[in-house]
Amino acid sequence: MGCRKHGYDHELHTRDGCLNLANTMQPNGREAAVKALYFDNNIGKLAALQVLSKIDRFAGLGPFSPARYGEVADPRPPNGRWLKVRNKACGLCGSDVHFIFMDMDPRCYVAATPGIKRKFLGHETVGEVVELGDDCGDFRLGDRVALRIDWPSCFQMEIEPPCPQCSAGNYMLCENLGLAELPILENGGGFSPYMVLHRSQPFKVPESLSDDEAVLLEPLACAAHGVMSQLPRPNEKVLVIGSGTIGLLTVAAARALAPESEIYALARHPFQAEAAIRLGAREAIVSRDPYEALARISGGRALSGYFGNRILIGGFDVVFDSVGTDASIQDALRWARAKGRVSILGINFRPGKIDYTPIWNQELSVTGINCHANESGGESSFDLAARLLSEGRVDVAGLITHRFPMEDYREAVKTFVSKKSTKAIKIVLEH
Repeated sequence: MGCRKHGYDHELHTRDGCLNLANTMQPNGREAAVKALYFDNNIGKLAALQVLSKIDRFAGLGPFSPARYGEVADPRPPNGRWLKVRNKACGLCGSDVHFIFMDMDPRCYVAATPGIKRKFLGHETVGEVVELGDDCGDFRLGDRVALRIDWPSCFQMEIEPPCPQCSAGNYMLCENLGLAELPILENGGGFSPYMVLHRSQPFKVPESLSDDEAVLLEPLACAAHGVMSQLPRPNEKVLVIGSGTIGLLTVAAARALAPESEIYALARHPFQAEAAIRLGAREAIVSRDPYEALARISGGRALSGYFGNRILIGGFDVVFDSVGTDASIQDALRWARAKGRVSILGINFRPGKIDYTPIWNQELSVTGINCHANESGGESSFDLAARLLSEGRVDVAGLITHRFPMEDYREAVKTFVSKKSTKAIKIVLEH
């Protein structure tokens, strides 16, 4: 099979559906390298970081962290079904920060799922296709793409037939994890200048969207998936707990997808409350003790028991928890009305103890989401997010508050964890 058009100076040869790169060596004979932000799945390093973190808040950014920003091999497509992307920018997500600081209990459910030895960070991406295999579907050189599937699934492992979850478009819930290795392990990530993706992973960004909107496609897809999991009905009262990026985008998605509902937000800082109102919240509450305000808004009653035990009777129809900590989940369960619905969008790798008695006592419907998937009717969460942006039903102007060059990722992380003083919402690292 002959050579085809490509985006690099070297030739791209295909043979039996496989793709190999020529001239990948530097003049000194070493394999070409790029810098990437990644962490190694190493229990020893994890344990050491747990100890060091008690002494140094930012130990996760130091030399003993399992996460590091260092040189790795320039990723190369393993066969003709893979393509290469030059990244332009990547948003810093809360899950990235969790991984950098290894804020994870090795006994939690997620820690036991088969994964990969090395995880490349960065998934809120916008980039350009610079190299194509000969079986990459409708993708073309120069296409702007976002990263849609970031976790191993039947698609990247090229397992046929795919598992029931992948077949249904629930790729984050793949049931074949660990049954096959990925064809490439050093695939780069959004915090690397290049990454290699299976043809199933990228999402083609519509021309109508700016690069900034493209960076926010993935978090908006998560928020839209969360709203669709417990779609509010007309005149229902909705509470969004948390006003970080996901919380604010949940407010915006709920306003767009359920315009006849009443949406309220709970924020930690005044600047977040202002953003929530701008995105569609009727009211945003900033309070260490919001019970009286929540009772007023919902029409319920705030009650107190022994030992500071507080509950809300007759609360909200739908509660979206964008934080996902023990405290926020416990609050979400207490702030939903009887037979109300709760959806957990936030992630927490260090679960502790919560009072789950409201689930049976108030007959609540509780669900969680794992990023994004196919929605009802076959439209993907990414398609839905792109449509909301393209139609102007969600306006993300002003959500990107900070930009850093990639090499300053440590400053970006410190800005992320110091939101009270920095007033950060979405932080973007640029290549």
